[in-house]
Amino acid sequence: MEDEFKARKVTSGKLRDKVRTKNKMVQAVGKVLLKKGYTGLNATSVAKEAGVDKSLVWTYFGNLDNLVEEYIAQRDFWKYKAKDSIETLTTETKVIDDDDMAALLQFQFKALLEDEILQRLMLWGISEKKQFLRKASDDRELIGEEIFKNMDSKFKNSNVDVRGIFAIVVAGIYYLVLHAKTNGSLFCGIDLNTADGEERIKESISQIIKMAYQNNIKI
Repeated sequence: MEDEFKARKVTSGKLRDKVRTKNKMVQAVGKVLLKKGYTGLNATSVAKEAGVDKSLVWTYFGNLDNLVEEYIAQRDFWKYKAKDSIETLTTETKVIDDDDMAALLQFQFKALLEDEILQRLMLWGISEKKQFLRKASDDRELIGEEIFKNMDSKFKNSNVDVRGIFAIVVAGIYYLVLHAKTNGSLFCGIDLNTADGEERIKESISQIIKMAYQNNIKI
């Protein structure tokens, strides 16, 4: 009985060590991205940053792409940071109004503005054609579809193309933040690297969403 207990204890310890090591490797992806950018991201650089043997990339994840995909899943705004908000919005009984959507998009804007890793992942996603980047994009679409399912009936047979409007707003958020954080220049005379500039964009997001709801006329 004692030998069996010791065996379980050793096995349990090994599992904990494996989990810790895998987590270190996942977090190392982000550290390499910050230090070297996505062009410097490879199995050697990640293993060195994590302080592990390079072979563990294949042992634990199968390949580097799977490791990076795991990191992206843990950092993505829609799957990670906005998870609680989205779960609230996608309940069957929830009626999504303009304040809900404005708040979610303002949250996305602020999160991207303050998170350099998210900025780099977004740049990477539009700069290279890789399967794990496409999967991350497709996963965002699936999450977005759950939100739209709760909105489509409100805008059915309407003169407002709510999906088109949201596509422009979200794309605008991405571009404005990346533009401001990549070279620090103004956009339409607005400096997003200031509190005033940030507040102007947040207020504009709210105005656009409110106009979409207010102009929702059945045809």
